Amino acid sequence: MKDYKKRFFTALGLLAAVGVLAGCSAKAAGVDENMLGIPQSDPERLTITVTCNSRLDHFAAAAEERFPEIRLVQDCYTGQYRISEHIARIGHNDFGDIIMVKAGHIPKIDMSGQLMDLSTQQFPANFNANVLQSDSDGHITLIPGPLSFNCNIYNKTLFEEKGWTVPEDYEGLLALSQKIDQTGIRGFRNSYFDSASQSFQIYQYSVFSALDTLTQVEGQNWHNKLMAGEAVSLEPMETAFQDMRRLIDIGAVRVEDMSVPFNANMEAMAGREVAIGSGEIDHIRLLNTGGDEFCFMPHFSMTDGRGWLLNLGYFFGANKELKQPGNEKKQKAVMELLDFIASEEGQKLLVEDGLGMMPATLGAEIPDDPVLEQVRTQIESGRYIMRPTYDMFTSVLGTEIGAFIRGETDSKAILDRCSLILEQGPPPVQALGEAEADFTIWQAGCLKADALRAAAGTDIAIVGVSEVNGYDPAGGVRTKLYKGPVTEDDIARMTQVRTDTPLMSMSVSVTGNELLSLLEYGATSEKEQQDGAVSRFHPFAVSGLKLTYHLENDEGKRVSDVTMEDGSKLQPDALYTISYIRGAFPEGKFDGKETGITMTNALRDYVAEKKSLTPDEKRIRLRM
Repeated sequence: MKDYKKRFFTALGLLAAVGVLAGCSAKAAGVDENMLGIPQSDPERLTITVTCNSRLDHFAAAAEERFPEIRLVQDCYTGQYRISEHIARIGHNDFGDIIMVKAGHIPKIDMSGQLMDLSTQQFPANFNANVLQSDSDGHITLIPGPLSFNCNIYNKTLFEEKGWTVPEDYEGLLALSQKIDQTGIRGFRNSYFDSASQSFQIYQYSVFSALDTLTQVEGQNWHNKLMAGEAVSLEPMETAFQDMRRLIDIGAVRVEDMSVPFNANMEAMAGREVAIGSGEIDHIRLLNTGGDEFCFMPHFSMTDGRGWLLNLGYFFGANKELKQPGNEKKQKAVMELLDFIASEEGQKLLVEDGLGMMPATLGAEIPDDPVLEQVRTQIESGRYIMRPTYDMFTSVLGTEIGAFIRGETDSKAILDRCSLILEQGPPPVQALGEAEADFTIWQAGCLKADALRAAAGTDIAIVGVSEVNGYDPAGGVRTKLYKGPVTEDDIARMTQVRTDTPLMSMSVSVTGNELLSLLEYGATSEKEQQDGAVSRFHPFAVSGLKLTYHLENDEGKRVSDVTMEDGSKLQPDALYTISYIRGAFPEGKFDGKETGITMTNALRDYVAEKKSLTPDEKRIRLRM
């Protein structure tokens, strides 16, 4: 074996494998399996959890400095499965003291009955009234994070060289696009490429729909009714198809655009092959590193002509459980934190965390950025919209928008199919199996290890488990499994960090002593592997073993009571096959072989075979 492997496994070569333990999911010594990674020091500090789908490191650090009596813990689930994870958590009333939700996820599931009414607090007054989502009774349950901005991007340097003038309305954009096309440069092009992670066909269609429908109050009300499942006319969706048809007719949308990924379109803009595209401020900043100067241009709307898309990326709310007797201290702390979020300082910290481009608060100073200076009037006018959500029609739009661009169908046929779905409801979700009880994040890790071991046919399997504050070991996913039917959505959110990059498994043979040393060292993140050092001990979920973890002990004293699944002793010199996720260890440190099995397929097959799933409560004991 390579030198690293020898060094990695020598620390505890003679560790005894004795005893049978008594619990995998049993809490011991105050360990919360869902909150691994919280330091146990400073027990007097008040722990406030924020459930978020993007890390808030800058904000959290500043909040703890400002409120030293508070420990802000991020229950952070990241990755492209996060829509399904959000729906699962809200559907099971399972989130922390504060919840952060992406604006586009708000319509996915009703949260109103689970969040506190914030309208009686002072901090909502820090925002323009039109950015606060309130119900008919004036209740406010969510306050916004920073603003984002999405619109067309054009090559200003190229425009000045060619004498092209920025258009003033929708008709001017169409005319300019055709004029530029005649020079051999593509005048206007967006990506319509459908990857495994996103359908840009549906994305672009939704942008048209937002600009032509959701800029009006009646359009926003229509969308809310649609999201509530009411029987509404789909005529506003027809407007978006008309917009797309006009762009097809003048050559601004072409069949070949469906094979151009977004990044490739950005590269074409940087290379002066395309004069106008769409994107956000980060895309402009990236393009401006290439020599030419790029600027914002309105999307332009077919119906009202203006077409700026100023949107709010994220919102924050408070768990209604804080109003229960005994939670007064926590409720006061959460209100202080939300008040901080609603301040210009708090919003700027969230900008640093990547949640937007500038504060959404009243009178907030627009950053000294020439890119933002171009859109100062639009920012100050506070005209906020967001893309509509047509998830219930994905089965139709996912294929038929492409057919529409190719001229194989028309909008009436597409919307007739959508109307049928609205009338009949979505088809019932097919269950692969049934969870007999809720699984903790730790138990869900053990379940995945069971699935991996079964699929790979190894003696043992180990899987890294994500922890609080955004710590993700290689292959780790921070998700639970809830009591009830287990669906394809559950499989995907539990097993995939990226929807288009499945986690592949490996297998290798090690001795009992080497296995013990591996467990003592623990799981690692990609950054830790690059740095060659771990921040703290991160235990593996396992299958085929029973053991006790001592989470705060030094290496060499972290693992005890190790036996095989059947209770027999682990033999120090015997060889055992183990399966694990590729990338769980530094590249080249093992002579492991690929199994050809993905974590997703392994769990899907395991659930389908077992049918009934019960959390294992007698496999691993966690001790402080």
